[in-house]
Amino acid sequence: MADSTAPSGAERRVFSQLDMEVNVDLFSADTFFTGFTENISEGGLFIATSASFPLGERLRVRLSLMGGEPREYLVVVRWVRPEGGASGLPGGMGVKFLDLPDWERTQLQNFVDSGVKDT
Repeated sequence: MADSTAPSGAERRVFSQLDMEVNVDLFSADTFFTGFTENISEGGLFIATSASFPLGERLRVRLSLMGGEPREYLVVVRWVRPEGGASGLPGGMGVKFLDLPDWERTQLQNFVDSGVKDT
């Protein structure tokens, strides 16, 4: 059975993405969790974590992009992949950046594009 919280065709990736692992701290109104990215793009990232947040929840994530100092970013949960699902992939969630400044979005996309291999 397909996971109804996985991204639909309309929500699937529209940006190039780069597989990379970076530690991520997650903050909601009253909780703190740690996870790590599996991939990142100009639009957002996948965070592998056992923490469960509902679709649409806004979170603060702290991570270092492109080797810089750790910064906090506002994100929204777009889809969730339950831990231990049939896919055998780690549980976690796809989040979309909400407050990434244009200059940082451009730098991030250039960084991602420089690491993406042509297939």
